Amino acid sequence: MLNYLAFAVATANIVAGIRIALAALALICIGFIIFVVMKQSGNSDGTEAFTGSSSKSDESETYYGQNAGSRKEARLKLLTYIAAGVFAVCCIVMLILQAVL
Repeated sequence: MLNYLAFAVATANIVAGIRIALAALALICIGFIIFVVMKQSGNSDGTEAFTGSSSKSDESETYYGQNAGSRKEARLKLLTYIAAGVFAVCCIVMLILQAVL
């Protein structure tokens, strides 16, 4: 009987540690998602055509410069998807652990 009780307490402590680690990872993911989304540029609504302003600079004259923005946006979008996936997995695992104990 004491063996079972000791095993139950040890298991509860391990699960509590896992839940704390998952909660910390979820908070880190949320902060990272907020940072990455704020860093992404918004979609243009086309008002540059009316005002005559242009966002092109001298570095956009080369092929690398023309595609640098799209590569950066694609990388930020991919990082957003990865962080959101990790956050979702953390939440699902925490719900499963909560239902088990």
